[in-house]
Amino acid sequence: MRYLVTGATGFIGAHLVRRLAEEGHHVTALVRGERNVRGAQTIRGDLATGAGLSAAVDGADRVIHLAGLTRARTPQGYAEVNTEGTRRLCHALAGLPQPPRLVYCSSLAAAGPGRLRHEDDLPSPVSQYGRSKLGGEHALHEAADRVPGIVVRPPIVYGPGDREFLPRLVTAVRTGLLPAVGRPGPRHYSLIHVDDLCRALILAADRGTPGATYHLSDGTEHLWQDIAAAAATALGRRPPRLVHIPASVAMAAARTLGRTTALNPDKVSELLHPAWTCATGRLPFTPHITLRRGLTAALRPQPDMP
Repeated sequence: MRYLVTGATGFIGAHLVRRLAEEGHHVTALVRGERNVRGAQTIRGDLATGAGLSAAVDGADRVIHLAGLTRARTPQGYAEVNTEGTRRLCHALAGLPQPPRLVYCSSLAAAGPGRLRHEDDLPSPVSQYGRSKLGGEHALHEAADRVPGIVVRPPIVYGPGDREFLPRLVTAVRTGLLPAVGRPGPRHYSLIHVDDLCRALILAADRGTPGATYHLSDGTEHLWQDIAAAAATALGRRPPRLVHIPASVAMAAARTLGRTTALNPDKVSELLHPAWTCATGRLPFTPHITLRRGLTAALRPQPDMP
């Protein structure tokens, strides 16, 4: 099978390309910079301009669209890549004689906060990032008459090579302080290990129903302090103490740090909500990796991952 993967140089993309190559698939990676992708044929292109898309999609049997911005200076910055870039990809695929199946890796941020969010719930994103990912979903639906598109909404994704979520956990464990933004009270999150996500993306590409939206997780609603305690165990340290940060303080800090840092106003808009979990989705998928097992493996050095 011939796969095109966008976002192949990212955290999820590196794992997905490696898995596809190990399974014997031919992989083409759409790459914006000069970097080559191990295990894949590299084609230079840019979703923000559409450059290289025609060459990248040519001959593909499956497309898994991971590329996207998680930080941007303006709402337009998110939309230009996450919404319009997805629309450009759909347009390139729609021009083929037989468009391949397209899996769009959206985000639970597109659905919005809440406990046990279902795929049929009305989306209510609270961040510019979430709204831009939902815009990408709309682009798929607009092209549904030509492109067999499938939406997958993962929650927090972690694993070896993660440069966003795991570093926050490690810092919390080492300092002994686990920050929680907003009013006191429990925080619940869904998670999925990157290897399980890659399995689910390939399953969706093969067996997903065109037009469907699928939620994914490891099947558990995790308390924030339990996640941190599992990380502490993996690191051989004591669990950190939960510390609540007032919303006004967090937002002021985010505005000072800037919109392209890990703690930015858009991220604070999400962190203010105490629950980001999803119910078991319709995709016939069974996760293999528990949180404790996943964190134990992920927090070991991984010299072979970028």
